[in-house]
Amino acid sequence: MRTPRLYHPKLTTGPLTLDEDEGHHAARVLRMEPGDPVVLFDGQGGLAEGRIATVERGRVTVEAETPRRAPFDFKYRVTLAVAMSKAHRQSYLVEKCTELGVAALWPILSERSVTRPAEAAVEKWSRRAIEAAKQSLRAWVPQVAPSQSLTEAVARRSEFHLCVVAAPSSAESFSQTLAALPSDANILAFVGPEGGWSPTELQSFASADIRPVALSPSVLRTETAAVAVCAAAAMLGCGEAR
Repeated sequence: MRTPRLYHPKLTTGPLTLDEDEGHHAARVLRMEPGDPVVLFDGQGGLAEGRIATVERGRVTVEAETPRRAPFDFKYRVTLAVAMSKAHRQSYLVEKCTELGVAALWPILSERSVTRPAEAAVEKWSRRAIEAAKQSLRAWVPQVAPSQSLTEAVARRSEFHLCVVAAPSSAESFSQTLAALPSDANILAFVGPEGGWSPTELQSFASADIRPVALSPSVLRTETAAVAVCAAAAMLGCGEAR
């Protein structure tokens, strides 16, 4: 049986108090007791073994050992700039992309966006990303950024080794493009809304030299395309030493 993993944003040696959500999970869901082993993670590569010290009225403390640093857990660092799908599909997108190694998630506003996320939605997705990272034993939690315009996202293309946009009609596959990249490459991938990109948006990608890539012979929903991007990048790193 694997040791439970719990989130704490600032790891230090000694006693650490879990926040309300993590304390509830440890005490009520996992039914942990003093002396039980646990692994703490901060979502930025920090890990610390420890043991439950106290469980009192939902307040849980952990006696943590000296933290250690883990490298990024996937071959590529993928930032996903996505026009978020409808509300009932958003959690799926965040959860599965986290499991598959996404490094950051940028909700973007496009001309045909079906949703315009508020700050509360970003907080909800951030919490879902933490839960998915715990379940999948990741040491890293993707940063979920506030919503931004497509223009703002495109303007940051110089921060990345490769920038692509999912385009079903492209003759070049995303997997082919990835195969030529070195390990630890930073990738920015744009995934559009259900109605597709507008002609103006497609022109902005072309003007910025953002390469169109195909993910599948079929047309994918937004959340499926997002998962396909992360899965393609994750598969190329399987079996490689990190």
